[in-house]
Amino acid sequence: MKRRIYLSMLIIIVVFSALTITVLSVFRITDMSAVYAVIVIMTALSLCLAGIISNLLTNKIIKKLNDYDFDNDDAFVYDEFSYFIRRVKRKKRKLEKNITLLKNRTDTIEAIAEDMREGVILLDRNGIVLIANKSVSQVFNLNPQEMLRKNILHICRDIEFQQGIKKCFNGESTEMKFERNKRIYNVFFNPSYINDKINGTVVLFFDVTEKYKAEKHRREFSANVSHELKTPLTTISALSEMIENGMAKEEDVKEFAEKISAQAGRLLDIINDIIRLSEFDEGDIKNEHNSFDVYALAETVIAGLMENANDKEVVVELSGDKFDIRANMTMLDELLYNLIDNGIKYNKPQGRVHVTLSKSGEFCVISVTDTGIGIPKEHQKRVFERFYRVDKSRNKKTGGTGLGLSIVKHISEYHHGRVELKSDENSTTITCYIKSNGVY
Repeated sequence: MKRRIYLSMLIIIVVFSALTITVLSVFRITDMSAVYAVIVIMTALSLCLAGIISNLLTNKIIKKLNDYDFDNDDAFVYDEFSYFIRRVKRKKRKLEKNITLLKNRTDTIEAIAEDMREGVILLDRNGIVLIANKSVSQVFNLNPQEMLRKNILHICRDIEFQQGIKKCFNGESTEMKFERNKRIYNVFFNPSYINDKINGTVVLFFDVTEKYKAEKHRREFSANVSHELKTPLTTISALSEMIENGMAKEEDVKEFAEKISAQAGRLLDIINDIIRLSEFDEGDIKNEHNSFDVYALAETVIAGLMENANDKEVVVELSGDKFDIRANMTMLDELLYNLIDNGIKYNKPQGRVHVTLSKSGEFCVISVTDTGIGIPKEHQKRVFERFYRVDKSRNKKTGGTGLGLSIVKHISEYHHGRVELKSDENSTTITCYIKSNGVY
């Protein structure tokens, strides 16, 4: 290519030099001013021609460069540009390698974020969303793609949340409790640095709804336990102190001792029920399943409660099919006892408790109906909660712990079953479904 250019320029010079001499000779120009004029004109013409030729050659060179295939090692290239082409190829390979590396990193980050149960938002220095995973999209009820490239302040207008973002861009890591769609989240704001300068923000959402509810239930449970234990302990303490100090008459000592014994029994019942529930909570229950006749078990439980039924003038009836099931016999005994005992305790004089046993597919169905005063509709959803009382004064009279139905529910669920409740002013029916092939 260089030779072509040099040769072209040399030809132009020679041609126009020859033309200049020819013009001067033909026209016999001897006047120096005229000679200068001819030389100037011929020089201008040669420059114009040189410019045209240079432009053509330049366009040809540029076209070759524009059309050059950098992926084809056999593509034609002028020798003069071979070094430049090699450098461009090296830069191209380096850029491709860096782009692939960055893409792999981005894909890895997105894959990790997408698989996280925690919600993740990655913001740039202007608060624009770069990454939003599926978990965080559920927080705001938006598709992840709808969140990308939007300012976070347009997505969430919660004032406390916006203050957290602002603090984070000022270099302060912070956290907050965030409630959204009936869920509770712990939100952590962390600034991201590059070369000691804030380059963005990472926002993490941890769903703590169940933990929050469990903590709330724990506090309520602790308060209820304290209250339930305090009442019999106070009675025992007061009566024993009267006996100890000689304040009780001799004829009252026996009565006081009976009351102390009754309250101690109530304490034991509460403690045993609490221990039972804690076993369910901790999953610390042995899978002791065996086959037994559930009808015979119900007869045994009823026989053990006949004294209570007679005292309350309540008739207990049993009907249904006789069949064997495979389950935890101790738990089923406890379930039947709590259901029938509740039916007797909260019944009316001359009332009835009817126990029905049947099969429905692979479930054993235990249904207990009493003719008591019933449970108001507003209380029916909560009667299986621990220590929940429909009527606190009624529980004091009957001596119930408030944990029986909660234990019934846990036993049913332990056997992959459920509990149903129907109640009106004159009767209450509690039906338990127990999977008869045990727990797996």
